[in-house]
Amino acid sequence: MLEARRDELAPFVGPFAGAAETDRVALALAHMFGSFSQMRQTGDEAVAVVMATRELLEDFPAWAIEKACRSIRTNGVWRDGKFDRVWPPSESEIVADVRKEVRFYGDQHRSAVALLGATVECGK
Repeated sequence: MLEARRDELAPFVGPFAGAAETDRVALALAHMFGSFSQMRQTGDEAVAVVMATRELLEDFPAWAIEKACRSIRTNGVWRDGKFDRVWPPSESEIVADVRKEVRFYGDQHRSAVALLGATVECGK
């Protein structure tokens, strides 16, 4: 049962992959960045920001990136005790929000992997 749970959780904690998920991530990032009035990059510069951020997040699952981007678009970035809807998030703020989204599944997956790899000592 533990192996089944580990395998069930793996897609929720693994990196995004394939063209479809790559496009989903890029679209989520573009929508998020586009929702900030002080996002001054346009054209090729805006594409470069999205691509660089997508590469930074390549170890995270697409669903977590999309969820974090949606939250940032809706609420803004938590700074100085309030949500900022004017200035776009830094890379570290985006990574922190994505980590927060994946934490629950990641903790469960790591626990299952650790339990499966643990040695069992039999006492006499």
